[in-house]
Order: sequence, then C-alpha cells, then structure tokens
Amino acid sequence: MQDQGKRLLLAVALALGFMLVWNKFWGPKEEDPKPEAGSGSAAVAGPVAPASEVGKSTEPSPASPSSTAEAPRGAEQKIVMAFAGKFTATFSSYGGALVSFKLADPRFERDQTKGEMLPGLPGTGAFLVDFAKSTYALPRNAEWTGTKVSDTQVKYTLSTELIDIEKLFTVLPDTFLVRMVVTANVKVPAGKIATQQLAVSAFAFQDPAKAEDGESSQSMARAWFSSSYSGDEILHTPVTDVIEWPRYEPAVIWAGFEHPYLLGVYAPKPAIANEYTVEKYTFPEDPKGLMRSDLLYVPALQMKQGDKPIVREIVGYLGPKNYTSLDRADAATEFKPSPGFKETIDLGWFGFIGKPLLWLLQQFYSAFGNWGIAIILLTFLVKAATLYWTTKSMRSMKAMAALTPQMKALQEKYKNDRQRLQAETMALYKTHNVNPIAGCLPILMQMPIWLALYRMLSSAGELYQQPFIPGWIDDLTAPDPYKILPIILMVTMFLQARLTPQTGTSGQQKMIMYGMPLMFGVMSFFFPAGLTLYIFTNTCLSALHSIWMNKYDKKSLELVAKMKANQEAVEAAKAAAEKATTKGSSSAKNGAPKSAKPVIDVESVESTSDEDDDGAPAEAAASSTSATPRPRKKKKRRR
Repeated sequence: MQDQGKRLLLAVALALGFMLVWNKFWGPKEEDPKPEAGSGSAAVAGPVAPASEVGKSTEPSPASPSSTAEAPRGAEQKIVMAFAGKFTATFSSYGGALVSFKLADPRFERDQTKGEMLPGLPGTGAFLVDFAKSTYALPRNAEWTGTKVSDTQVKYTLSTELIDIEKLFTVLPDTFLVRMVVTANVKVPAGKIATQQLAVSAFAFQDPAKAEDGESSQSMARAWFSSSYSGDEILHTPVTDVIEWPRYEPAVIWAGFEHPYLLGVYAPKPAIANEYTVEKYTFPEDPKGLMRSDLLYVPALQMKQGDKPIVREIVGYLGPKNYTSLDRADAATEFKPSPGFKETIDLGWFGFIGKPLLWLLQQFYSAFGNWGIAIILLTFLVKAATLYWTTKSMRSMKAMAALTPQMKALQEKYKNDRQRLQAETMALYKTHNVNPIAGCLPILMQMPIWLALYRMLSSAGELYQQPFIPGWIDDLTAPDPYKILPIILMVTMFLQARLTPQTGTSGQQKMIMYGMPLMFGVMSFFFPAGLTLYIFTNTCLSALHSIWMNKYDKKSLELVAKMKANQEAVEAAKAAAEKATTKGSSSAKNGAPKSAKPVIDVESVESTSDEDDDGAPAEAAASSTSATPRPRKKKKRRR
C-alpha cells in the first residue's frame, strides 16, 4: 500500500494536471466565425463605419451621399476628468467619444499598456456611434460639440441636415463605470420611410507578436482578447484569430475586450418586452493588432416623419478584474437583470469555496498590507481547518507503514500468484484491523479546497502586479523571475518526502523522494508566484506536522506499538505451533507416543486502527488473534 506522502503528492499532481488539460480543451470557447448574411436580422457584410478615421467598411452602407460625405474638421477639443486614486477619463470632439481611460493605481504602470484601457490611436476609443446599413448615417470625421455639465457629466451633440444626435456621459468613479445615453432624432422627409440601425463601437489593441506563443506562454497570459457574454458562457477570441476572420455573436448581454486581470466591456441596457436585441461583430483594423467590436441594435427601425427619437443606454466597465469591483459595478448599473460583469472571474466548479477564500485573503491583506503575507496566513488557516483530516490520514499511513515487512514477505512468497497475494493481503489487514481506505478519504475530502485555492490564486485580479518582496517577486500573478522560490520548493518537498514513512517498493520510494519534488519544482517554474508561495508554505507546514506526528503523537506511537506487539505474538504462536508439529512428527516416526503440545497463551490484541477512522474496520481473523488452546492428556488404554 502506498504511503500518505505519495497519495498526497500524486493526488495534487493529478488534480493540477487535470485542471491544465481541462482549461486547454474544455476552457472558455472561442467565438464562431461570422455567418453569411441573411441570419434573420439586418446582417452586416462588413465593419460598421463610425464617425472616426479608422478604416473603411468592406461593404458601404446604403446611406445617401450627402450624409456620408467627409465633414471638415477643426482642432480637436478634449475634456479631461480626473478622479484621484481612481482614473483619468478623456473625451474628444473627434467622434464625441471616450478616447482615453487611464487607471491611477501605480501598479498598472508595470503593465504593457501602463494602465491605459484604450488604444490611444487616432480615430479609436469607446462609445463611437453611427447608423449601420441605414438610410441616413452620420458624416465621417464630424466634429462634435462638447460641454462639461458637471464634475461627472459630459454632453456631446452633433446636428446634420437629417439627424440630430446627443450623447450624455456620466462617469461613476467608485465603480469604474461610464454610462452613455444616446438620443438620435432622425428627420425623415414627408412620405419617406427610413431604415435606421444604431451601432456603438469600441476598440482595443494587442500586439500579435506578443500573443503568438500560445495561451500557456507568459506573453499570452497578459494579452487582450475579444470577449462577449451571452448569459450562458463567455466567449473569447485571441487577436490572432480576429485577424484571420471577423467574428459574430447574434445576441449578447455585453461585449468588448478582456485581459486576465483587466476588463473593458460594454453592456446595453436590457430591452423592455424584447423591444430589441444586440448583435456583436468583431474584426481587425489597421495597424495590425487593432481590434474593433460593434454592438448593433436589431431589428433595424422603420421610421417615418414625426416618429419619436431613438433613445438607447449603454454602460461600459473599464477597470481591474477583481470580484469586489465587478460586483459593485454590476449593482451600480441598475440594470434588471444585472449585466454580470463579475462572471468574468471564473473560479471553476468549486467557486462556492473559492469566494470565501478570496474574502479571507482580502481581510488578511487589509490587516497586513502585503498580499504575499496574506497568502501565507491563508495557508496557515486552511492547514488548520484540514488538520483533523490530515492527522487521520497520517495515522492510517503509519499503520500501513508498520505492515511493510509483512507486505514484502507476502509479495515475495506469492509473487507468481496475484489472486492469492490479494487474498493474503486482505487477511493481513483483517488481522491487524487496518483500513487502507481511511488514508485516502481525508485526502479526497481536501481536494475541493486545493482546487478552489488553485483557481482563486491563479485568477485573482487583486494580486495583479502586487509585490511580495520588492526586487524579487514584484508580481504575484507572474512566475518567479529568478526561479528562487521553485528551487526552494523542490528542496523543501524533498525533505518533506524524507520525513514520510515509506511503505512501497524501492522504485516507488525513489519516485516519491526524487520524482515528485522534481516534477512539482519544474511545474512551479510556470506557476504564478502567489500559487508557488502557497504550495511552499503548505509543504513547510506539512513537514512540521510530520515531525510532530513521528515524535509526539501518542495515538500514532501507541498504534505502532500495539501492531508490533500483535505481530510478535502471532509470530511466537506460529513458531510454537510449528515446533510442536515437528516434535510430534518425530515421535510418531519412532513409534513413541506423541507428546503434548506446549501451552501458548497469546493475549487478545486490541484494535490497531485509529478509533476515529472512517469506516468500520474488518474484524480480526480468529485464527490470528485467539490464544492456542491447552492440549488435554490422553488416557492410556489397556491392551
């Protein structure tokens, strides 16, 4: 039977391997390519042309020539709104849009975008508005008139011969939200019917050269993806796929762009009585790596003279991807139902465990001001919570270790008879009241906690660009740049394996002592430093626990002593019985009367299983635990 150390390390290795394979093959799905036109709505054959300078649509809209003409453009006018400790938002008269959104937290200065959530390229930004495949569209390069209404509100207006349009922006600094209410009055001539389909565009940039090594690489781990949420799942598309072909999603709750630890997405206000749905189109722009997402309101409206203005509301979240901020933003939208921004944090199947662990991590950080120390303290807490199960498992392991000599003898004796070996092994367990399953159950009970910790520490935006020891580990979500922690982890795991009693064969023991630490050490070269720190701390605590169990745990020591006494008694009884049998056979051959068998008194041995072990151990075999009876003297018969 394998010892607890092997079971523990093998179980964790299998679990982590399973998680990596799952994420590779069954993780977030990529979006399907855009279907052909004729999907049931006003299908767009090419990009929607907003009031910007970026690119040209692959298929021109049916707008009248006068409405799509190039408009003369004056000097750009910007309105800057700074919120200390939060972000700085910049709006431009070019497109009447949000063109810059820079996070104020100094830790984002180490990010590839320096905390800037928008590309910053000419003609890009967020909340760009136009009419797609419509009778009347907005002029390109139009200059909007901007007015700062208050410290948190900006208004932009644009008037043409056929359309009057207004955008009212409201910035919510405590939630990283920007709300836009757009009102468009289409002045349809008498006797005419106009087809109008509103579209809102946003941009993001990701250098393809830094996203070509695959999702497992560190560069891809910090890359921006096109992202959309349909209510059931979040679909991701890397920039390399966006470059190959446009993407389409027929009905979305929000869409935009996602980074492992940052989020820039836009959610239209839910329609009343299915008044409309929102489609999403994503496609590449120049320069290479620029991605653009258009949200289209469908169906297109058929408008006539005197119809009410089109009024639509859309909210954008541009900020860190941490659970607290996203949950607060969901509530602040006041949408019914909420847009579900927090769904971007995927804690896996055991999210119900991961969320309270994340909350505890935040409490430790609030108290000590260092996320590395918070991880160490969380490890102590989790270890204390699982100490009871770990102790039960280690006691069962020690009982199994005490049976190693007998197990090896059985394996040698019945090496050519598997069935007999299995039967004798089970008989040995019964004789000593050992339950081999008792050592596995506690490990299995802790697996959900370990998996939840793995997912939480791997995806917690709170740890992004957060240092543990400045100059060494400056980002707990990135691997240790100097590989010091993985090497220390390997050494610690090797020492911990040495402290664990071995019960397997010499090959198995070498695998545990050398193979497992080496494997985990190599894997930790690619783990986030925060996760490696957790494993290292847990390994140290496990080693200390093993030392205490080996020297001071009374139940373990008594258990081993009882098993040794039991084995000695059984061996003595067998030896005496064999001696008596040999003596009797010798007397019979010489014609002499058989001598009486010696009296062997073997005290009944108490159960050697841990009284707290789960599952009722099998009863001891009567032949192994009962005392040998006294032989009666035979009466001599007269001949």
